[in-house]
Amino acid sequence: MAKNDSKPREQKPWWDQPPASIGGDAIIANVGAGAHNVAVGKHIQQTIISTLGAPAPGDKQIIEQKFAELNTTLGKLGGQIDANTKKTAEFQIKLLQGELTKTDEKETPSATTIAQVGDWLLDNVPSVAETVIGLFATPAVGKVIGKAGEVAVKWAKERLGRGNG
Repeated sequence: MAKNDSKPREQKPWWDQPPASIGGDAIIANVGAGAHNVAVGKHIQQTIISTLGAPAPGDKQIIEQKFAELNTTLGKLGGQIDANTKKTAEFQIKLLQGELTKTDEKETPSATTIAQVGDWLLDNVPSVAETVIGLFATPAVGKVIGKAGEVAVKWAKERLGRGNG
């Protein structure tokens, strides 16, 4: 019998998971290429918060660890990117971190800022794309994205989902 050398199965990112609960008269369906776990029906209320829950006390620390990884990845690029791009990336990462660490129930992260900074990093520093996608795939970040609202959720699903990373 062959030894199983494969890595443990990675958990799907939150945007590829079906919601835990959906309000209304709904079914989950696959509708066309790339459209998975789509809720179909009348009066549907589907949210990331219902799938992942609200941010928990330890989530901020998890998110900060992911940002430390992102900063390390950027730092390792050295001369692979020009100094101005690197400085701008450092600023963009700080801006994104400010939004994605808004885990307190009284704080509302900016969906527009999250999407714009995410796009900037993916478009201008593709060497960090894998780390950026890993950051966004973290359930703790997914909870903050859910708090930011449907614009941020839609951006993450469209930009980071299947085949778009």
